[in-house]
Amino acid sequence: MQTPPADPSAAPIAGPGPTVPPPQAQPPVGSSPQPVQDELLFEGIAKHSSHIGTYLMWVAVCVAGGVFGWALLQVDALKDYPLWVLSLVGVPMLLWSYLVHIKHKYKITRRRVETEQGVLSTKLDTLELWRVLDVRYERNLIDQIFDNAKIILIGTDQTHPSLVLHGIPNHRQLFERLRDAVQAARHTNRPMELAPGHGSHELDMLTGGAEHHH
Repeated sequence: MQTPPADPSAAPIAGPGPTVPPPQAQPPVGSSPQPVQDELLFEGIAKHSSHIGTYLMWVAVCVAGGVFGWALLQVDALKDYPLWVLSLVGVPMLLWSYLVHIKHKYKITRRRVETEQGVLSTKLDTLELWRVLDVRYERNLIDQIFDNAKIILIGTDQTHPSLVLHGIPNHRQLFERLRDAVQAARHTNRPMELAPGHGSHELDMLTGGAEHHH
């Protein structure tokens, strides 16, 4: 019995090989935003010039104490007393203000702002950027003289509605990067904000309608 010749137009029979998975449906572009990279924007302390008012106040107290001590030395009965120590009356508070400043540390990333402060005890606060509603940039005359600025983060926390970053180096560049980071974080997390006085309306929308009273 003869085998019929193979048809050259017929498709060849595929041999054993790797199984190709069927194509998978992909979500539409823009439906799932990419997560924000936690890039470090700043870490350290603010410039001492941002607290120049506090430093000058305690220096003025030292000067006033020295002048007062000198005036008392003009009295004959007080000439033998070491009244020069009055010129040091403001030194303890001046040193304390310095310690408070260098213990107030910032860590700013594209996702959150961490503030650590405290001399005898340490307190750490965190503000997630997706909770920030607005970013403001302010400078007064003193700030312009010492090249400082205030970056104000307006958040949703009713207890602490704002966080002020004062005296951070490269403040203008940091403000622009924080503004972009806030927009990206809010777009990624898509937070739902309930304005005061409208909570019941939004709650009805979430639950599928208003309550029915019988």
